Amino acid sequence: MFGYHIVKGKVEIDPEQAAVVRMIFEDYIGGMGGSRIAKKLKEMNVATVRSGDGNGERVIAILKNEKYAGNALLQKKYVADHLTKKLVRNIGTLPMYFAEGTHPAIIDAAIFEKAQAVMEQRRRRYSTKDTSGNRYPFSGIIQCGNCGKKYKRRVNKGNPVWQCSTFLLMGKDACHTKQIPEPILHATAAEVLGLGRFGADIFRESIAEIRVPEFNKLVFVFRDGRTSEKVWQGRSRRESWTIEMRREAGARAKGRE
Repeated sequence: MFGYHIVKGKVEIDPEQAAVVRMIFEDYIGGMGGSRIAKKLKEMNVATVRSGDGNGERVIAILKNEKYAGNALLQKKYVADHLTKKLVRNIGTLPMYFAEGTHPAIIDAAIFEKAQAVMEQRRRRYSTKDTSGNRYPFSGIIQCGNCGKKYKRRVNKGNPVWQCSTFLLMGKDACHTKQIPEPILHATAAEVLGLGRFGADIFRESIAEIRVPEFNKLVFVFRDGRTSEKVWQGRSRRESWTIEMRREAGARAKGRE
């Protein structure tokens, strides 16, 4: 495990790697995201686990790992087949046990908890629920064709858009897919369902998933297994400008004359 090594059967802290772990926690709490920290590690020529590994996903995994605070969550994995001895992830099949002080801590408990709180705040910032607690029609349905994660809703300059959760959490270095304006989803879904206007209830009843294999392409998967592929075209920047935006741009242009 990065940050530790075994000496005569005992777990000891690796001073050089531990300094990197502390830097990761400090930078994250200070406002940097996983991808920015990963980029920093790459520029420092630091491999977080093995040669060449320095991606944002690994940084987030380090931040979530309770072992850096000197504790251990036991039975995260278990042997499902005693013939193959293959370990599988425990997602509730067996109980897990939390043990405190199992080995030397690299991160102070308060720092670790602060990092978890920051992570939760960022997660809520991009939550797919509205203030009433009801999920949006597209919540949990749009799947990124690049990384496999779900899209989440956010508001960009007053306009609701849907974007890959990996991009939101770790940046474009981790996933380069672009956002999809919500009106595009409404219009395209209505077209697929043969509706004059988008209806949330019939949409959720009919569509199981929307796949995004590439930019400007949506694949609607019906609950009965049928699929419908649609290509959408976003408005140009000029077309998306409001009257107020045009006036401000004109005023700035006159000021430069």
